Amino acid sequence: MLSAIRALARSPIVGGFIIVLLIAAFALFGVNDIFRGAGTAAVVVGGERVGVADLQRTYERQITNIQAQNPRFTREQADELGIGEQVVQFLTAQAAVEAKARELGLAVSNQQVLDAISEIEAFRNPFSGQFDQETYLTVLRNNGYSGPRAGQVFEAELRDELLRIQVLSAIVGGVQAPTVFSSSRRSFEEERRSISALLLPASLVGEIAAPSDEVLESFIAENSQIFQQPEQRQFTLVRLNPIDYIRDVDIPEQDLRDLYQFQVDTGALADPATRSLTQWIAADEAEANAGVAALQAGQNPIEAGLGDGVSLTDVQAFEIPDVAISDAAFAAQSGDVFAVEGRLGWRVVQVDAAIDPVVPTFEMQRPALLEELSGAQAEELMADALSRFEDARSQGLDFEAAGALAGVPIERFDFMTARGTTVEGIPAATLQSAPEIVTAVFAAPQGFETDPELFGTNGYFMIRVDEITEERLPAVGEIREFAESVWRTRTIDDQLQSLLDQALTRIQGGESLNEVAASLPGSVVEAAILGREETTGPFSRQVVQSAFAQDLNMAFEARASDPTTRVVAVVTDIITPPQQAFDPLQQAALSDELGNDLTIALESALFASYEVYQNQELIDLALGRIEPNTLP
Repeated sequence: MLSAIRALARSPIVGGFIIVLLIAAFALFGVNDIFRGAGTAAVVVGGERVGVADLQRTYERQITNIQAQNPRFTREQADELGIGEQVVQFLTAQAAVEAKARELGLAVSNQQVLDAISEIEAFRNPFSGQFDQETYLTVLRNNGYSGPRAGQVFEAELRDELLRIQVLSAIVGGVQAPTVFSSSRRSFEEERRSISALLLPASLVGEIAAPSDEVLESFIAENSQIFQQPEQRQFTLVRLNPIDYIRDVDIPEQDLRDLYQFQVDTGALADPATRSLTQWIAADEAEANAGVAALQAGQNPIEAGLGDGVSLTDVQAFEIPDVAISDAAFAAQSGDVFAVEGRLGWRVVQVDAAIDPVVPTFEMQRPALLEELSGAQAEELMADALSRFEDARSQGLDFEAAGALAGVPIERFDFMTARGTTVEGIPAATLQSAPEIVTAVFAAPQGFETDPELFGTNGYFMIRVDEITEERLPAVGEIREFAESVWRTRTIDDQLQSLLDQALTRIQGGESLNEVAASLPGSVVEAAILGREETTGPFSRQVVQSAFAQDLNMAFEARASDPTTRVVAVVTDIITPPQQAFDPLQQAALSDELGNDLTIALESALFASYEVYQNQELIDLALGRIEPNTLP
């Protein structure tokens, strides 16, 4: 929830840039709200409600925004990434802020709403540069605000947004870090330290005699977590995937053209054409033509003697009951006025808006059409092969015999761990994209041939576990080379630790690094001046971080960049940065951090004050996870 409130607090609106935010939001609109007016609340915070409509619309905007950057992004991926939950959290945070605003008695006047709307660039006439009512309604209609109450719905949302601004700008908008914070941060970040280090390489230990079998056996037992070999299984796999049958596919050209025409007719390739129109009844053709002439001359319908008209908004051709009127309207463009004789007599029709999406050509769609039909035919071929295979199994044949009869390949895998690798860690490449197969292998009993299970994209697999090797601790002879390598590394490190402890004691007793180094042939002393995030040569990140945690002239131990080399080091000097002029950029960054701290406090206060109620069924409904008719 904190991230949601931070998003609110960081909103450009809080900084006064409401116009920019709203214009950006318009790019995300575009899904009609099928739940508007349902009176349902998916979330309740205090007295504020987040309706199913609000949640559904905001979620669709977010999906549309992501798909604009990544057209292949799916709703399944959105669920995996938790996009829906993030939207719920964001709207819950909004509701909490609104609840606090109303508790404080804050309000937004009609004039404030009007002023905000008039300043939005998207609502201005492109020629005059002034707010234009017709442009306003058109933009709303094109961005998901349909119906006679479109303006009221948008204005209510804008009023809530302005209300939230009052709370957030008061709490976060004026935060400014004191100047001393900036200088203190700079001193911390730019401080440097002079470090002297005594390096104790592994060569100081000398030759290590080879261990006996008894020593290694004891070492393996004491470190079983390193040497334990996991359970391994040898198995037979039968898998069928549509992609394996693509080579046998043959798609006639006419089938591609038939599918293309079907997609055109059903609106699958583009949104259907729509018209918004107004029609008036005329007594006869002469009166209809006179009405057309009057409207074209600039008269309003009353002056033209037409009276009240009947309006249809954003309708498709089939939604206009009269075919003659429908055909004429969809042959016309926005602003056209004409007379037409329908089933019930003459009508004067004015087209208020016309949307004719561009339909891609057959040649443009051909690759996608071929992919779709090829995939479908490949699935049919795979299904036929699977049917033949299962028919053979029903006659008592095993995998090998049924596969030979049905033309289905059989795969055999040698001993493998539950991670899909050999015991040495080498992965089975063909199983990396199908972890469900490995899971099934380690869940099946030995010798049992399983039934078909789904995997991947419409594929099927069956497995038979042929042999199982239980988890065990291997004998010395099986892993001597590996076990001796680990033992040798551990032994050298233990002996180096002993040398390091002795050196550290001597340095703490007053000897210098150079004096200790002189008594340890092969050791060396090096020095460097480094900042907190700098490394060089043997001065690893661990050495530098330890140095910045120590007092001046205090000895400490660490590992060098080569981890087999041990280090005893001393901070010989602390170099603070010189005093510099005030840095406004750094102060701005610190102010932002303080603002984040305040949002944490705001979160704690709001959710301690208000009970949050969430209706999971309505949330799932708004996010498209369940159908409306599945609700009790």
